[in-house]
Amino acid sequence: MAQADESTDHPGRRAPTAAEARALGHPTRLRIVFACRERARTNKELAQLTGTTPGTIHYHLRALVEEGFLVAEEPRPGPRGSREQPYRATGKTWEVGGTPSTGQALRQVATEELLAAADDDVFGLSRLGLTLPRDELERFSARLQELLDETKARSQQLLDAADPARDDLESVTVLLAVHRQLPPTG
Repeated sequence: MAQADESTDHPGRRAPTAAEARALGHPTRLRIVFACRERARTNKELAQLTGTTPGTIHYHLRALVEEGFLVAEEPRPGPRGSREQPYRATGKTWEVGGTPSTGQALRQVATEELLAAADDDVFGLSRLGLTLPRDELERFSARLQELLDETKARSQQLLDAADPARDDLESVTVLLAVHRQLPPTG
């Protein structure tokens, strides 16, 4: 398999193939994958959620299914006797690292989601500037990754249990960016 060029470092994740990087390099495709994390969604549902057309969604679905980021579930009855095809995220996005194009798409989607969140929907928001030697920064990043991996596994256990009687579960997005500090402007 061909590897994508310019892969960025993600500890514990493999470099994406060129096709995987292309599949995740578009903001609409990331929105689709994120929307299908907790439950399967149809083309029509995804078009409504993303503010696009069913044709546009169909185009993006093909690439995501082909690269294994989504899987088609059993078709279900739709309106007026039609059949609807739902798709569910496979979790594969967590296994692959990023490239500059996937990173740009992810930053765009994450920024839009955060800006759209109501104040009472944000459980915590902090910014911390650090100055560390490179080896300590690498250990810090690895510890954060371990915590995220552990928490993702617990979340998946809860989703797999699918207990509709649980009303104490909250669906949240964790946005974590560790980046070089930009020089002050002005």
